[in-house]
Amino acid sequence: MGIHEKLERSVERIFFGGRRTRASEYIAYATGNIVLMVILFFVALNTIGYDWTGQLYPPGAGYRLDFLTGGLEDGIPLVPEFVVFYVYLFYPLAVVTMAFFGLVEYRRGYALGWSLVAINAIALAVYAVFPVSTYWWRQEFLAHPMPGFWAEQVYAIWGRDTSFNCFPSLHAAVSTICAYAWHRYRRAKPGRATRVAEAVAVFIAAGVVLSTLFVKQHYIADEVAGMVLALLVGKILFDRLWSD
Repeated sequence: MGIHEKLERSVERIFFGGRRTRASEYIAYATGNIVLMVILFFVALNTIGYDWTGQLYPPGAGYRLDFLTGGLEDGIPLVPEFVVFYVYLFYPLAVVTMAFFGLVEYRRGYALGWSLVAINAIALAVYAVFPVSTYWWRQEFLAHPMPGFWAEQVYAIWGRDTSFNCFPSLHAAVSTICAYAWHRYRRAKPGRATRVAEAVAVFIAAGVVLSTLFVKQHYIADEVAGMVLALLVGKILFDRLWSD
């Protein structure tokens, strides 16, 4: 018996006298999605696990990957306004996507939930053994700080976020898997609303990927690795778990 079937049987036995109803099915799926997306992904991996890997190495430790582009990205300027994508659009995209597929289209939620868990677990394993750092960029820009509200937002991010949990980029990976979920949903339920939802998700995801470069949080290699990781994991798990 699979994990979900055991969960559903437990819900039926405890709350519904052993009967399977639409309500029991919903509670079982919603509970499973919350465990995956909130408890495992957000709390255990994205918060506790991420903070743990962020303490493994001292500030300034880690590898630089800008050499992979011949120094091209060293010329990318700090554009603080991109923090709009990095913070103010990234988190709503993730929250809305998880809420929709976790609580509304709940039968499809396991595909997204397990993908988020797998992506984050793989990323943490890489962070533990291959610390990639943007510490040097931070030191360069902090030596000549820019004035203004948006610049202060970027400096605040630098102050609370480790500088070497970079490869692969979780901002790129999470926004990509969210956009992929909306893409699969549009394919399953073609229509104007789903086309708009997919387009908005893809637009925000693209902006988030670019933002990580313009707020000097990541190298191009980090973004490529994050997107590839999300698409590979997503293709495998969505094909197995997505319910059309």
